[in-house]
Amino acid sequence: MAADLMRINAAKLLRGNVVEILYRYYGTDISLSVLRQSLRAKGFTADEDLVKAFYYLAGDGKRYIHVNLSEQYWDSVIWLTPTGVNLAEGDIEDVGVILDE
Repeated sequence: MAADLMRINAAKLLRGNVVEILYRYYGTDISLSVLRQSLRAKGFTADEDLVKAFYYLAGDGKRYIHVNLSEQYWDSVIWLTPTGVNLAEGDIEDVGVILDE
């Protein structure tokens, strides 16, 4: 049970870090590979977890991010939507995202 809770919190932190990094770049589209490198510098390394975070943040009812897919997945471009900005600025809350900056 404790391991499950730790895994869930790690996923929430990863989602929050994605939002925080994209907020820093708001107004500029960045590639998924740049975002991935920024997250690796913070200790997040599993590509599988990152892709899950993208699905959560871009999912129905959320739409915090937008990913414009290209043939090479990691060359795809990502940006924060206006709703994502609201999340980053604390105007809205999401129990599935932990922001720590």
